[in-house]
Amino acid sequence: MSEGRADWSVQEVAAGRRAYRLVLLGTLVSALGEGLTLPFLFIYLHDVLGASLPLAGVVVALSAAAQIVATAVAGPLGDRFGLGRVVFVGLVVQAAGTALLASGVGLGGAVAAVALMGIGEGSIWPGLNGLIAFQVPPAGRSRAYALRFGLNNGSLGLGALISGLIVSVADPGSFRMIYSIDAGSTLVFALVVAIGLRRTPGFRPVTHRKPASLPLPKSASRAADRRGYWAVLTDRPFAAYLVLGLAMGVFGYAQMNGPWAAFVTGAGGASTRIVGLGFAANTAVIVALQLPVERVTRRLRRSRLLILTCLIWAAAWIMSGLAALPALHGPVGGVGFVVSLGVFGLGETFLSPVDGVIPNDLAPDALRGRYNALAGSTLPVGGLIGPPLAGLILAGPMPGVWIVAIAGGAVACAAGAVVLGRLLPARVERPAT
Repeated sequence: MSEGRADWSVQEVAAGRRAYRLVLLGTLVSALGEGLTLPFLFIYLHDVLGASLPLAGVVVALSAAAQIVATAVAGPLGDRFGLGRVVFVGLVVQAAGTALLASGVGLGGAVAAVALMGIGEGSIWPGLNGLIAFQVPPAGRSRAYALRFGLNNGSLGLGALISGLIVSVADPGSFRMIYSIDAGSTLVFALVVAIGLRRTPGFRPVTHRKPASLPLPKSASRAADRRGYWAVLTDRPFAAYLVLGLAMGVFGYAQMNGPWAAFVTGAGGASTRIVGLGFAANTAVIVALQLPVERVTRRLRRSRLLILTCLIWAAAWIMSGLAALPALHGPVGGVGFVVSLGVFGLGETFLSPVDGVIPNDLAPDALRGRYNALAGSTLPVGGLIGPPLAGLILAGPMPGVWIVAIAGGAVACAAGAVVLGRLLPARVERPAT
């Protein structure tokens, strides 16, 4: 099957639908376990293992660095050996790292565990995005990515809500428990991939590559395959998309996954329960609004969805800054933090219908693994840059500067999305109606 084909047979559609449902099942299980731990890595390193805030930021950044390397390697491996096989290996490695963190190791062991988790994550997400390109016809692509994103976040938020109620820095065993559950849920997804997807589209390498969204003849496709990442990076619209994705990673997800919790429990004077409730609110918004937003915005230009995402994120960060004012410490500030992360989730609902579509609409089948690998690398690169800088600011005398920096960065990203809209081909910028 090929991304660009419109003439999918009934058998191909049915096989792809079954495979996509298995991806959703694995996502549901693994994301629930990951949600238990997602808000608390920064806190675990700092409050339980004794790392300073800057050091905790460096350790989290190490995971991002490992993820970057793994993603770069996973792209060519996915093109050569099959995306499904790469996803399976990534899930096993990630589970091993999480299990190591659950074993009660000290700070040195935690560094190794976090690196393994990053290596696994770097192989999983690009591969899954590429697999969906083989499972769902072009007309259903936007909804397929949005549905998986909503389901993933629903499970993440439910896990975060549960862990926010049971995890305490006074009980290190509570952290080990949630990391053990996370490791087990990841292994379940690995079994789903190994057993359920082994005979489905995209699991093995494409033997007869057909042109995808780019109308390349077979000879040109083979030449592009030999050029590897250079062929991808010389695609100007895609290169611009990478730059914007990196900036959004730095000022968006890299701040939510770690530094936000440290800001809330530090300068904001709130408890870990507020952190869990905030992630639960984020999830509730995504679960409730993801599909309605995708349906309402289906005809909008994709760059405009990115602009809306960035502006909404800026508003969310400003709300968190206001909630941290000393006069609002207590219930009012706590509500403000929870609502701000819900607003951030609203921005995510505008992002998810286009985040997976743009790379796969631009990619030929011969380079699909590499396109998705580079697209997937923007988040870990952002995670490499964002947390250390956030840790330095939050450890300083004026942690409120962190809000100013990330809110301003989000607004700058909105301007970058305007430029991207002028570079994207019309067939990618304007969805088919």
